[in-house]
Amino acid sequence: MSGNAPPCAMPIADDEVHLWLAVRSGTPGGDDGSALLSPAEATRAQRFLHESDRARFVFAHVVLRDVLGRYLGIAPSDVGLDADERGKPRLATQHGSGLRFNLSHSGDAVLCGIASGREIGVDIEAAIAREDLPRVATHFFAPDECAALDRCTAEAHSMRFHQIWTRKEAYVKALGAGLVQPLQSFSVVGDGNEESPVRDAGASTVWHVRSVPVPDGYAAAVVVEGAGARLSCRRWPGVSRAA
Repeated sequence: MSGNAPPCAMPIADDEVHLWLAVRSGTPGGDDGSALLSPAEATRAQRFLHESDRARFVFAHVVLRDVLGRYLGIAPSDVGLDADERGKPRLATQHGSGLRFNLSHSGDAVLCGIASGREIGVDIEAAIAREDLPRVATHFFAPDECAALDRCTAEAHSMRFHQIWTRKEAYVKALGAGLVQPLQSFSVVGDGNEESPVRDAGASTVWHVRSVPVPDGYAAAVVVEGAGARLSCRRWPGVSRAA
C-alpha cells in the first residue's frame, strides 16, 4: 500500500451523497495499511483481543482515511479526525472542509458515506437469521415497523428485520445521539429502497432514509439531513496511489 496523495481532490456537490463499499478479502500477513492510522487509531486497534477483530478495524479505518483523502486531495495518513460535542467523528478543523462522513463495518464489509454541508449516517449489518429477532423487534421497533415485519413471509423475515434495523441505526448515527435516542421513538419504514422521511416527532430537522444495495448476506442504509440528495454508490478500489 502507498500513503501518497491522489493527484487532485475529488469533487462532491451539496446535493450529492457518495457511498463507498469495501469488502475485505486479504489474507493474514503482508501490508494491512496500519501505518496509515493515527496513533490513537493504532492504540485502539491493539486493544482488540482477537486478531480478526483487529484486522477488520484496521481495514475499516484505512478505507475511511483513503476515501477522505481522495476528497481532500491529501494522503490518507494526513487526514486529521476529531469529534463533535456528541462524540460523532468529524474532520479536524485544520482542513477547513464542509465534508461530513460516517463509517460502518460488519464482518468483512465496510460502508463509508460522504456528504457536503449536511449530516449523514450509514449502517451495514450482516443479515444473520436468529430466533430472537421477533423479541428484539418488540423491544426496539416502533409499532408500524413491527407491523411491517409481521407482514413478511418467514423466508423474508430476517432480511426485512435487518433492513429496518440498519435504517434505525443509520439515523441514530446521523444524529450522533448514541444510546440517548430511544429506538422506539421514531419510525424509518418506507417503500423498498426509495427515499422516505424519518418520522420523529422530536426532531427539529428533516431527515430522509433509504436502504442501499450491498452484497448478498448484508443489509445497509443511509440517512441524510434534508431531502433530494442524489445518491451515488461506488466500490472502493484500494488505497490511492500518485499518478
